[in-house]
Order: sequence, then C-alpha cells, then structure tokens
Amino acid sequence: MKVAVLTDTSAGIEFVEAKQQQITLLAAPIMFGNRQYHEYQDLPTADYYRLLRLAKSKKLVPTAPQISMKMVHQTCDELAATGITDVIVIGPSLGISGFVNTLAAYAENITSLHVWPWDSRGILTTMGDQARLAATLAVQGTTPREILEQLKRLRDTTHSAFVVDSIKPLLRTGEVNGHGPGNAPLLPGKPILVFESSGKMRVAGSALRLKGAMSDFLDDLAAALAEAVPVKATILNADQPETTAQWLATAQKRFPSVKFDVAEIGPSFGVHVGDGAMGLAWSQDYQSLISVENEK
Repeated sequence: MKVAVLTDTSAGIEFVEAKQQQITLLAAPIMFGNRQYHEYQDLPTADYYRLLRLAKSKKLVPTAPQISMKMVHQTCDELAATGITDVIVIGPSLGISGFVNTLAAYAENITSLHVWPWDSRGILTTMGDQARLAATLAVQGTTPREILEQLKRLRDTTHSAFVVDSIKPLLRTGEVNGHGPGNAPLLPGKPILVFESSGKMRVAGSALRLKGAMSDFLDDLAAALAEAVPVKATILNADQPETTAQWLATAQKRFPSVKFDVAEIGPSFGVHVGDGAMGLAWSQDYQSLISVENEK
C-alpha cells in the first residue's frame, strides 16, 4: 500500500511547499468574465486583487468553479502509474463548495487506485493543515483509515472567523442568507462570518470597526487556549498589509506565548469574501498530532 494526498490551492498551499510536503496540488480555476485563470499558476494573489478592483468598474464578478472531475481522474491515473494505491483527496468545506460530494459520486469511475474523499469543513489554513498532516502521516506509512482518524481529530478543533466589507458575493451563491444570529436582521457595520463545526458558513453578527472584530475573535481564541493542547493561529487577510500588521501586534500583545502566522486570502476564497476581508483561524497544532502518532 502506498498513499498519496491530493488537494487544491484553496488550501492556501502554493506549489513550492506542496512539492516539499509531498502533496499533490491542483490549481483552483478562477473566472473573470470569459477568461479562466488558475490560482497560484497564472494568477498570483496580488494580481487577483488588482484585477478584482479593475473588474468592479466593469461590473465583472469573479467566480471559482469546481475543479473538473476529468482533471482529478487524470491526476489519479498519473499517481497510480507511480505506484500509488490510495489517494486521500482533501477538499474545501461543503459549506462553500460541492467538490467533495461531486467527487464522492464520481469516485467509482476511477479504477486505477482507491479514492478517499475528505471534507475539511474549512478553507485556507484549516484545510491546508489537514493536507500537511495527512501528507506527513502518509510518508510515515500510515494507512488511509488511520490518517482519516487523525484528520478528524484535527478537524474537530478548527475555527475560522472573518470580517468582510460586504456579503453580496456570498448572497449571490446562496452560501449565507443575509441575516444575523437567530435570523434577525443584520445590524449596520461589517458582517462577521464564521464556519460552524459542520463546515457551513453563517453570519454571526457585525462589527462597526475591524478592531472590534479582532477583539471578538481573540476572545474566542482565548477559550481554545484554555484547553490542554498546542494551538496554531493564523491571521488571514485579503490584500490588507497595514491592518494585518495591526492585528498581529494586537494578538501578540494579548497572547505573547502564542506564535501567530500570517497568510493571504487567495483568489479561490477571495471570490467569496471580497477585498478588504480579514480573518483569524486556529486549531490544534497539526504537528502535535504527528508526535502523538509517532509515540504509538
């Protein structure tokens, strides 16, 4: 048995890292009008946000279609030709993409190896760390079922929250209903979005200022830090370097013992939250689960 891990760039993983981590990576497609780009291949994040601002004047709305099953099938056949017998495919949350369900229905057509679809119930860092964990365990010779058990442990600890300028992109795709908690009308200010444990995204309220949203997110993080597990936290931004620096300083001042990573919101999730979005994601540090596995 030889196991591979397949994911796409919505995990916030670029191709250089994927090669280092032995992760097979597919580029998520991004559409601007009739033109198709591929995340991190011919569309770096900085170029995406530049195009997004230009597109607004032309009333063009970018979209992120699913990766085709033809591409997945071809990639699986290529992996099988190298001796791979099983592939764990880690997809974005079903709350924002139907990719995992589409693959689950299509998988019987892939006969060259065994396909294990996995719903990360997250995006960006929370999805990417699941791919990193799975790839490390696969290299160690861990079986697919054992890898999925560890992925579930990690997934159960993930949290993501975002503050956005507008939820119009999400309303267009039907991913949120435009109401606040309890179906109440959304209050004025910047909408706050959170991923529930099911992977569904919901509007959790609003903040008058980005600073207020950050304070709320750090309050939630404090509860996770009270648990007896190592925590990894990441500040996410949609082309907001100044605000990111402010959030990082605030977070480090409040939690000096926590290492906060910084990552950009790439195009494939940027189409959902728009430019100006900020977020905080955290979970158990996936490397601590590798240590647990090694001790067995």
